[in-house]
Amino acid sequence: MNLKSLLLISTLFFILGACKTQEEIQREQMVDNMSLQMIEGQKGQAEMTVKYQALEEQVAMLRGELEQKGYNQEQKRQSELKGLEDRVNLIEESQKDVSEKMAAVQKQLEENKEFLNKVLKALGSKSAPKAAAKPKSPYWEAMDSYQAGKYKEAKDQLLALLNGNKVNGTQKARVLHNLGMIEYMDKKNDDALIYFSKLFTEFSSSGYNKNGLLFLGKTFNRMGRKEEAKQTLEELVKRFPKSKQVDEAKKLLQKL
Repeated sequence: MNLKSLLLISTLFFILGACKTQEEIQREQMVDNMSLQMIEGQKGQAEMTVKYQALEEQVAMLRGELEQKGYNQEQKRQSELKGLEDRVNLIEESQKDVSEKMAAVQKQLEENKEFLNKVLKALGSKSAPKAAAKPKSPYWEAMDSYQAGKYKEAKDQLLALLNGNKVNGTQKARVLHNLGMIEYMDKKNDDALIYFSKLFTEFSSSGYNKNGLLFLGKTFNRMGRKEEAKQTLEELVKRFPKSKQVDEAKKLLQKL
């Protein structure tokens, strides 16, 4: 075999060797890529596993917190329930105590009632007859009629007392006052003047003049006798300065 042939064969083997090496290189690269993808997939799976485990831990923690809260709430509810039961028991005991005391009081009352009945029976249950009502005097009958507004009947009774000399002192002063008031209300000015004037002249220190002088002044004013009315009202203010009639008298004086 000549040199040329040897060179050709050597070149052919070199080319074939070179082609085989390229395929191997591509195959190795493919294997490397697949290995890299597998490693990356395993890495992603590992990351997902870690995240999943973290989520599981969070869920477990939340579940534990919820269980703890539920336990605490149950303990609180049980404590409140026990407190209510204690209060109810206390109220029931108090009510029982009150009921027992009321029963004791009722029993004592019944015993006292029974004892009182025995005492009354021993003393005699019949009450003494009431004494007959003592008839009223003509003076008090006249006062009752006046206070009841029976002025016509009262006038006759008062005149009978006055004309029959059956009253004196304070009673007579009251009779004169009431007669003067009846005549004033009936607008019998002359008769009213007589009674009020007589009351003042005969019983100047009597308390009935507080009202008597006021209505004497009103009677004078109603008759147009302004000066006499003024003098009468001024006498009232001077003689009885603290009486309730003074306020009305002062108002009348301002108009005179």
